[in-house]
Amino acid sequence: MKGFPLALVAISITIICILNIGLVSALEEGDISITPSWSKATPSQGDSAAVTLRLTSTSPEQLKIYRVGLHFDWMSEGSYFTLDLTDDPVTVPSQGLHIFDSLAIQIPADVSVGSHSYYVAIDGAEAPYYDSFSWDSSQFTVQILESSSMLYNAMLLQLDESISSAVSAGYQNSEAKSLLAQAQSERAEAITLANSGDYEEAISTLQQAFNHLGEAEIAEQQAANTEPLTLLLYGGIIAVVVVIVVAIFIVIRRKRKKPDEEVDQATDQTIEEQPETQNSTPEE
Repeated sequence: MKGFPLALVAISITIICILNIGLVSALEEGDISITPSWSKATPSQGDSAAVTLRLTSTSPEQLKIYRVGLHFDWMSEGSYFTLDLTDDPVTVPSQGLHIFDSLAIQIPADVSVGSHSYYVAIDGAEAPYYDSFSWDSSQFTVQILESSSMLYNAMLLQLDESISSAVSAGYQNSEAKSLLAQAQSERAEAITLANSGDYEEAISTLQQAFNHLGEAEIAEQQAANTEPLTLLLYGGIIAVVVVIVVAIFIVIRRKRKKPDEEVDQATDQTIEEQPETQNSTPEE
C-alpha cells in the first residue's frame, strides 16, 4: 500500500511531462512566415551585406522572440548569423507582424560562385504560458557573384589595353577625341572609388568608360567614311565655280570685242563715203 502513492506520483510526473511537451510544440509550422530582404540582391564573394527579416504571425497567441538566426549552406552545422534579443525580447501580437533590425552578413571570399541556400531559425515563446519553441523556415536561395575586387581588376586591365589602342590610333575627329578623354577621366575616377573600397561603383564607372571608348571609335570611323565624300563635294563645287568664272569672262570679253568691231566698221564706212579731192585751181 505504501508503494501506491509513489506510483501515483510517478504517473503524475509523467503526465505533466507529456503535457509540457505538447505545450512546447503547440506552435504550428504555418503559424509563422518570414520574408527576407537583402541590401544587395546579388552579393559577391567577400562582400558585406545586410538582411532584413519580416515576420508575419497567424498564431492566435502572442509571441515573444528571443533569437533570430540565419544559417547558410557554407556554414558548419549549428552556426548562425544571430540577432540576440534575450535582454529585450520582441513581442509579436496575435496575428501580427514585426520587422527585425538588419542582420549583418559577411560572404566568405572563397565561397563558390552561384546559388546558395539558407534558412531562418527563431527561438521564442508563445502565450499564454510562454512555453518556448524553436522554429525553422523553409529554404531560401541567394546568388553569389564573382568577387567584386577580382572583377574590377580584370575590367581595369582590359580598359587600359583599349585606351592604349585608341591613343595609338591617333583619332582626328574632335568628337572621338572628346569621348576618349572622357573615358580616361572615368578610369581615374574608378581607381579612386576602388581605393576607397567601393568596388561596385568602380565597376559601374569602368563600364561607362568602355561605353565612351566604343562611341569614340564609331565617331572616328564615321568621320573617316564621310571625308572622301566631302572632298568630292568640295571638288565639284570648285569645278562649277571655275566654269561659271570662265563663262563670265568669255561673255565680258565678247561684249568688249563687239564695240571695237563696230568702231572699226564705222571708220571704214566714213572713209569710203568721203568725196575725192579735186584740183580746183583755175586754169590760166
